[in-house]
Amino acid sequence: MQQAQAQRVGRKKGKKLPDAPEVLTCAERIDLGGEDGAGVFIIQSGIMRDLYRLATQVAGADATILVYGESGTGKELFARLVHQLSGRRSKPFVPVNCGVLKGELFADKFFGHEAGAFTGAQRQRKGSFEMAADGTLFLDEVGEIPPPNQVDFLRVLEEKTFRRLGGEKTLPFGARIVAATNRTLRQMVASAEFRADLYYRLNVVPVTLPPLRERLEDIPPLAEYFLSMYRHRYHKPDIYFAPETVTALCEYSWPGNVRELRNLTERMVLLCTDTCIEPVHLPLEMRLASAALLVDQNVSSLTLEAAVRQAEVAAIVRAWGEAKGSKARLAEILAVSPRTLRYKLAEYELKLV
Repeated sequence: MQQAQAQRVGRKKGKKLPDAPEVLTCAERIDLGGEDGAGVFIIQSGIMRDLYRLATQVAGADATILVYGESGTGKELFARLVHQLSGRRSKPFVPVNCGVLKGELFADKFFGHEAGAFTGAQRQRKGSFEMAADGTLFLDEVGEIPPPNQVDFLRVLEEKTFRRLGGEKTLPFGARIVAATNRTLRQMVASAEFRADLYYRLNVVPVTLPPLRERLEDIPPLAEYFLSMYRHRYHKPDIYFAPETVTALCEYSWPGNVRELRNLTERMVLLCTDTCIEPVHLPLEMRLASAALLVDQNVSSLTLEAAVRQAEVAAIVRAWGEAKGSKARLAEILAVSPRTLRYKLAEYELKLV
């Protein structure tokens, strides 16, 4: 059922963004632009439908949005969705990674500079404040802004003006701010790592993006979309997922979220020599996790024997990560003989390669 559903979604063309909010009744794919699949918002689960509705509610306002979420959950994608739903859609969308900017580099990136402002500044350069104009300025990893630069940033948000480095002319700042972080800013405020006044200025509309493990319904259509993208890129039009592979994808915890799923799909398409991507083509940790879940699902009652089986599979899965591909080392970690290890692997049908 999931596989058929995923294939139907994968064949759909990218949907143009509606001019007005609408209720989504089936899996939808909204093309927001961008490269490498980073600009497609796929909606299947109720959680993502709720986020879409929230985006339509806040898009028309100029209130600052603070997006929380683990790495790889699509925080920039949500910011692009809000931008495209808003009246600013024809204006620039300017993303900035704050995690790599400090001191003068931060100031130059955001404020820009005039020619001669400092050594090497041979000509004028516009900063992100100016490039965003009346569009949307997306601040990724906003929690990484150093405290001294937080003061400068807050001043621009309050006064709605700025100057280029070395400049005398005051320029207007009219962009909407959408900030994102994978850290808990409230705790950073409590520990004096982040300014309280800047936090409250940013945290007008807080939004939390769920990790992929909490929206399993989205995995089949996401996987099928990425498969379609990479089968075209690597000229493998006939490659497809086996239903068991899709099941295994849905059983994995995805610590890297959607980004990990995208990268994994590219790797499987690139390296798979068959037309069908089978579970055997999945990374070992995913196959082991699937095997552990299978043991758990096959237990009809919590007997002592069943509990032992679950514990043994879980121990093998954990130890294999530390063994770094060595079965001899795996036996040492588990404190069993190589013969016992071979017996257990055969009993639980765990193939370590």
